Amino acid sequence: MTLRWRLALLIIFATGVPVITGVLVTRQLVREVLDVGLSPQLDAALEAGVRQARETYRGERADLERLADRLAGRWTSGEEADREVFAAAVDPLLASVDHAQLTGPDGRSFTLRDGGRTTAAPERRQGAPPEAVATMVALGDGWHLELRRPMPDAWREDAALIAETLQVVRGLRLQQSQLERMYWLPFLAIFLLALAVGLGAAWHLGQGITEPVRRLVSGTEAVADGHWDVQVATESDDELGRLTERFNSMVRTLEVQSRRLVDLEKMEGWREMARALAHEVKNPLTPIQLTVEEMRARYPGGDEQYAALLADCTRIVVEEVESLRSVVARFREFSRPVELTAEPTDVGGLVRDVATLQRDLKVETEIARDLDPVRVDADRLRQVLMNLAANAREATRDRDDPRLAMTVRAEPDTVVVEVEDNGPGIADDEHDRVFEPYRSGKAGGLGLGLALVKGIVLAHGGSITVGRGRWQGARFTISLPRDPAAGPEDDHA
Repeated sequence: MTLRWRLALLIIFATGVPVITGVLVTRQLVREVLDVGLSPQLDAALEAGVRQARETYRGERADLERLADRLAGRWTSGEEADREVFAAAVDPLLASVDHAQLTGPDGRSFTLRDGGRTTAAPERRQGAPPEAVATMVALGDGWHLELRRPMPDAWREDAALIAETLQVVRGLRLQQSQLERMYWLPFLAIFLLALAVGLGAAWHLGQGITEPVRRLVSGTEAVADGHWDVQVATESDDELGRLTERFNSMVRTLEVQSRRLVDLEKMEGWREMARALAHEVKNPLTPIQLTVEEMRARYPGGDEQYAALLADCTRIVVEEVESLRSVVARFREFSRPVELTAEPTDVGGLVRDVATLQRDLKVETEIARDLDPVRVDADRLRQVLMNLAANAREATRDRDDPRLAMTVRAEPDTVVVEVEDNGPGIADDEHDRVFEPYRSGKAGGLGLGLALVKGIVLAHGGSITVGRGRWQGARFTISLPRDPAAGPEDDHA
């Protein structure tokens, strides 16, 4: 399983457990709240309130009926049959009544008391508590007495609230399962949204972490396959970004060190071959010279023409032997390990001195200011610069305005010296082979000059490359480490 999936599953687990727990807890809490809110005890309490309201109503009605009976008794006594006399007589008894009305046999009515509240029986909503209690009693001779008394507002409000609450509770109990879903489903939606957001964040975070790791793994595999020029792209400045930068820096360092090791191995092989050639060529030179000289010395004479020929042949052989000895000396010099005596040196000043010595070239110099001294072997570095200047002079021999440019600049870890000319340049396919020995562009040359230059640069722990300069001629770029620990002071490779 890949790292991205492991991270995603880990975050899913870390997000899913609280979400599932929250859903279950929320559902249980909703169920318990509804169970408490819709409990049978609440029904019993509300029904008791309804019964109490009914009992209060019945009591009010019974009290009004008793009052009506007393009034009827007064009417039937005969002494107050006249309605006005009757009204005056019963008026004190009607203090608790809001509305009292006599109705005669002919349908005519006579209001004994009118408080303005219950003149007519209002329409009552179904299930709503009555606003008043009323009764009617027969008085005799076709007369009837109707009494009305309003119920207290507080009682009506309380009774209505209790009745409505009881209906609501009973309705909710019938829909309790639906209510549970209605209350906890929004929480479920919220939790699922949180889970989706968590999953999206997990995938994005996992991609942000694993993608750089995947690129690093690919880069590592490429390096393991020998591709030293690989560089991993970085898009952030966090820890992974810094890790990628360090990886790229490490690969660049490994590439430089790898090239340096290869160059050192090649240089050692060339030196070993130079030592073998010098040995094989040097050994027969002296016997050849002695033999020729002995032949000339032992010639008894007598033939002047032959004697002249022998003298010329002896001279030619001796001259060629000396020439071969010179070649052997150069091979021996190349085959020796480069020994350095490094000390802090003003590289810029050294370049200026070499530039001043070039009489046959128009020299341009560009040297960085405040350049710190670098630990190098000044004599060896001067030899390198003089050799490159000599190559420039040879390359620009056919130019009307032979030019040489020498530049020194500082980089974070190195000091770079560039030497370029306006000659024909070096073919691109020869850039990697121009420093090999025995490859000379000059007639009669041995091709050891640039090989010796590269050996000296490698001994300093540096590198040298060739390319095309501003004038399309050859440009040699020398990089020397600023830190003495970056390269050996004494290279015996």
